[in-house]
Amino acid sequence: MEIDGEIVDQYQGDGLLVATPTGSTGYTLAARGPILHPGMDAMIVTPICPLSLSSRPIVLPPGLVVSIWPLADRDLNTKLWMDGVLATAIWPGQRVDIRTADRAAEFILLRENYSHYKTLREKLQWAGALVHHNNNHRNYRNYRN
Repeated sequence: MEIDGEIVDQYQGDGLLVATPTGSTGYTLAARGPILHPGMDAMIVTPICPLSLSSRPIVLPPGLVVSIWPLADRDLNTKLWMDGVLATAIWPGQRVDIRTADRAAEFILLRENYSHYKTLREKLQWAGALVHHNNNHRNYRNYRN
């Protein structure tokens, strides 16, 4: 993988994910990548099941070009998957350049009082013990004793 023409790392594993903050709570989160606030203008590169513990997710500022290409044997089949597009094979000698779009995606919020953090709490069940015991402090104290 290269970023703006500079080699960064060579990954061995099941693949690489490149996502925006919108994609950070999907497949990237499942691959142990970070969750980015939707207001951030950034890209995430997350290795999928890397063979090296030093291969870690990285967060990049906008405007950079991430270039990825397979180094494996031509007999192996490397797939490129993109949202909304069928997979295509890529081979050694071919490279994929990824950059953020010039225009941001626009979304319609269906909740009047939308909260990014409330959504994370609900979907990821964060603060579960605090929510269940918040109205009954006596039970919480007994639980701790």
